[in-house]
Amino acid sequence: MKKHVLFCIIFCAVIVSAVITGCAQPSPLYGTWNDNQGNKISFMSDNTFTASVYDDLSHETIISSGRYNVLLNALTFSTETGQTLNTEWDIRGNMLYLDWTLSDGTTKHLILYKTVSL
Repeated sequence: MKKHVLFCIIFCAVIVSAVITGCAQPSPLYGTWNDNQGNKISFMSDNTFTASVYDDLSHETIISSGRYNVLLNALTFSTETGQTLNTEWDIRGNMLYLDWTLSDGTTKHLILYKTVSL
């Protein structure tokens, strides 16, 4: 009888954990987002990112990579060069809205559409 009860408890625990992990949704940020001006940000599931943002003043594309952290609608980018960017983000439909701070301190408002889901 004890073996039967133990088996039922283990079986139920396995089923419950499978249901919980099967229902977990990945972050809506995961994937590649870009626009028609050449701006592009890719968010990976291991909390790393790569970004290419066009600087209108210097006429250069700035390439950044590093780690990101999400807390509700706050997004923090920590680049490999030591720069930290804090912004709010919002997804409406298939569009990502956020502000990117360039190296000179100016802010660029980005509206990106999702092109690749991870």
